[in-house]
Amino acid sequence: MAELIERHGFAGGVIQCSSDQSAHGILTEARVRGLRVPADVAVIGFGDQDYAAFTDPALTTVRVDRDRLGRAAAKAMLTRFRGEEDPERVTDIGFEVIRRASA
Repeated sequence: MAELIERHGFAGGVIQCSSDQSAHGILTEARVRGLRVPADVAVIGFGDQDYAAFTDPALTTVRVDRDRLGRAAAKAMLTRFRGEEDPERVTDIGFEVIRRASA
């Protein structure tokens, strides 16, 4: 967040993070800089970690089926280790946007 503001002139909008942990850092930095979430900057995380509902404001996030993701990744790795071609080059595990107060 600091770099977006200082080096790139970020003045507001939406920030989509690759993890809830990164999004929590964005929320913290936004507060330090006096930005209102979501009025000045909306923040969206990824992973729906246990703490996401309890940040201030509660973190909007993307929930994925972690067990399904893990099984799909393990299957793909084992297929590759065996030197086989994976017929399923793309695996759709689905997702759900969990709407909370940060966006």
